[in-house]
Amino acid sequence: MAVVLLEKFCQALIIFFNHNKYENQNFYFIFLFIANFVYAQRFNAGLRMGICASQVNGDNLSGYNKSGLIAGVFVNRKFSDLISMQMEMVYIQKGSRKPTDVNNSYYRLRVHYIEVPLLVIFHVAKKVDLTAGPTFGTLIFSEENDEFGVFTNSTPFEKFELSGNAGIVYKINDKWSFDGRYSQSITTIRPYPGSNSSFFDGGQYNVLIEFSLFYQF
Repeated sequence: MAVVLLEKFCQALIIFFNHNKYENQNFYFIFLFIANFVYAQRFNAGLRMGICASQVNGDNLSGYNKSGLIAGVFVNRKFSDLISMQMEMVYIQKGSRKPTDVNNSYYRLRVHYIEVPLLVIFHVAKKVDLTAGPTFGTLIFSEENDEFGVFTNSTPFEKFELSGNAGIVYKINDKWSFDGRYSQSITTIRPYPGSNSSFFDGGQYNVLIEFSLFYQF
């Protein structure tokens, strides 16, 4: 059942990209990597559901004012009593937001990604794990707007994002667990105008606090 669920989720994403003539090929390489992992290993699988609070470093705003949803699937494998590996594929809503002020001015940035976190899980206690690892994301939607409407001439966003994250997991029981994470872009999501690089160029970076429930089949 877990394999079928993962396959259907990946197939739906591929259909979406093909239908929208999405040109970034990173997703296809990620999908093939996941497929090889799933069929070559003995693993556990399940669902991930959660929310995040995000901001964008470099946009001259502050505060985790933009909320978003997280939904996806995961597979993991235990290698020893101390360490496991986990791979996820999730849809996540990131961005930035300036709340409406007394002059009715506001700002909202929405950037939605399909992400694949690759995590090392450290079993530090009976009910507590620590996690850390990279996340590979591909952009599927972006939009900026303020009180005057949607921006039409803003600098485009990078199609691929590499980020790092670390978190803590509390295991409620054999099926359910709760996860809290901190995540930050390593590559920029959008370079400053005139920049030719998306790696450590002082552009804009996603920063998130994530909270999720995991259900393991």
